[in-house]
Amino acid sequence: MPGEKLKVPFAGLIYGQIIYWGVMLGCLIVVFGSVIAFTTRHNFAPASYWISSVWRGDSPARIWQGITGALPMGHWYFSHLTTGDGMSAFGISLGVFSVVPALFLSSAVLFKEGDRFYGLLALICGFIVLTGVLGLIPTG
Repeated sequence: MPGEKLKVPFAGLIYGQIIYWGVMLGCLIVVFGSVIAFTTRHNFAPASYWISSVWRGDSPARIWQGITGALPMGHWYFSHLTTGDGMSAFGISLGVFSVVPALFLSSAVLFKEGDRFYGLLALICGFIVLTGVLGLIPTG
């Protein structure tokens, strides 16, 4: 009916709020890191190198070959959080990671509400994303 409001499920609200605030926080960190990267020389690698490599269409392996000699394993930016590009990489990762607690908490709400099928799907997806974020699934 046109006059009726749809009620959003509580699990959807939990999921949406966690994703929203996680991505917003990640975006602020990325913006701050980008400002540092483009206005100072305090970077893991020069910003011009990152940009020109991407515009040339270089593969990630080739880009990292010019920086460290090989693709870094895991979360390389943790040891470079005070650099502009390290901070930007952390912000991106934080935004992606916000999916993990969102899935687990919404899964718990779904189970509590008796919706076992979607609760199980959310739990499985949460573990899949978590293994990727933790680097347990090889990416390249």
